[in-house]
Order: sequence, then C-alpha cells, then structure tokens
Amino acid sequence: MLRRYILLFAVILGSGAFAQVNELGITGGFSYYIGDLNPYRHFPKDKKLAGGIVFRHNFNERYALRFQGIYGTLQAYDSNSDDSLQLARNLHFRSRLIETALLLEINFFKYRLRGKEGKKWTPFVFGGLAYFRANPQAQLDDTWYDLVQLGTEGQGTSNGSEPYKVDQMAIPFGAGFKFNFGRVDIQVEWGLRRTWTDYIDDVSGTYYDNARLAFENGPLSAEMADRSGLEDAIPGHSNTGRSRGDPNTRDWYVYSGVSITYIISRFSDCEEQYNWMKRKR
Repeated sequence: MLRRYILLFAVILGSGAFAQVNELGITGGFSYYIGDLNPYRHFPKDKKLAGGIVFRHNFNERYALRFQGIYGTLQAYDSNSDDSLQLARNLHFRSRLIETALLLEINFFKYRLRGKEGKKWTPFVFGGLAYFRANPQAQLDDTWYDLVQLGTEGQGTSNGSEPYKVDQMAIPFGAGFKFNFGRVDIQVEWGLRRTWTDYIDDVSGTYYDNARLAFENGPLSAEMADRSGLEDAIPGHSNTGRSRGDPNTRDWYVYSGVSITYIISRFSDCEEQYNWMKRKR
C-alpha cells in the first residue's frame, strides 16, 4: 500500500515533466486571399508560396499549444476573374504577409501515447489568435506603390475617413493530420484566417470623386483608384459613388502547408507508472 502511494506521489510530481514535450521545426506551403478581388475561389491562380517556423508545446497526448511565424504573399487580379464586372473594374494588388500566431491544437486520438491506445497518427483541429501585417501595393509602369499612402477611396481627404491600418488581428482555425516517426513529426493542415479588415486588397467601399482625389491626394492616387478607363472612354461617365467593393464583408486569407518538427524533449515514464498502478488496484 505504501509503495502505491509513493508511486502516486511520484506520478503527480512527474506530471509536469510529462507535459514538457516540445517540438521545433519549419513549415512550408502556400497562401491565398479571399475578398473583393477573389470572392469565391479557394485554391485560386494567385496562390503563392509561404513558409516559416513552428514551436509546439504538448500538454499531453490530446492538447498542444503551437507558436508559428509565417512569411508569404497575398495577391489577386481582376483580370483573372470570369466576372465581367471584375474584368471592367481591372484592379489588382499584392501584399507581403507577415503572421505570428498562437494556436491551440486538439488531437482526435491519443497521439504518441505508449500502449494499445496510442496512435502514431491523428486528425486534429486548431484555433487561436494571430497578428498579421498586410500592406497592399499595386503596379503602374513597372513600379509597385503602397496603396495605403495614396488613399484611393478618399482616405485622408478633407471629408474622407482615416487611412486603414496595415497591422491587424485575425482568428486562425482549421484542421489537419499528424504523423509521428520517432522524434520527427509531420503535420499537414489547411487553415482559414478570419480578419477584421476589408482592406487587405485596398478595396472596400465606393469610388471617390477622381478630380477631388487628384487635387487632394495627388494624380497617382486618382489613377490607382480607378483603373477601369470608363471615364476616359465614355463622355460624361462618372464612377463617383459607384460600388468599388463590398463594405459589408471582411477579407480572409488561407495558409495551407506541411510542417516538419523535431521533438526536443520527450514524454517521461510517468504515464507508464500510472497505468501500472491502475492495473494493480
């Protein structure tokens, strides 16, 4: 009896050691954006390579906390759309994506648990909170310009809104599979990012008056704001006040990839001791 209590006490003390299973590795895949310039398509033509680093702390065989940093690109072109309205609008953007995220992972099976109940693979889901930076640019005459500084929808003018922020927060969530090969783990995942901004692409509301935009923010702002050419092609035509985007939606982006991590600290033997005690009772 005394021996069992001593072992139970050792298990309790060792439970912290059981939790200290840490992994460090890299991730690589692709990113893409969903918004006014790509409202429908998943896995579009404009997906770009992305990658970064991963650190994972496993609380136990079911739950883990992941810290992840990603660098990639988001972009979209109206010219790639099948929608005639988008083709006429003729806007585009690209943005370097920098993301840091803290994610809780929940494994479906008892992952890496020793014994019959343990699995060397498992589906998992994840969710958390992320900071990201997306500074949209557009190209004119082989030069890329930062759009937030131009105020293409009247931001910064006498009766316009304040410039939007390029530093934002998002809610990442998704699902994937994990596979264990000794001290090496491989994870395959697909994850959405729900943001609170509609300006990853610099497109949200209505066309601002081009003449006023050129006067207050400069001719480059007016040229970047309206790339349709309709005002020049059709006498008397004005896009002022017409829909440029959908202000009732928010932009999203996706990161999908493969992670390879190395286990830098293992589970202790506390679980085996605990299972032995249960069999003895």
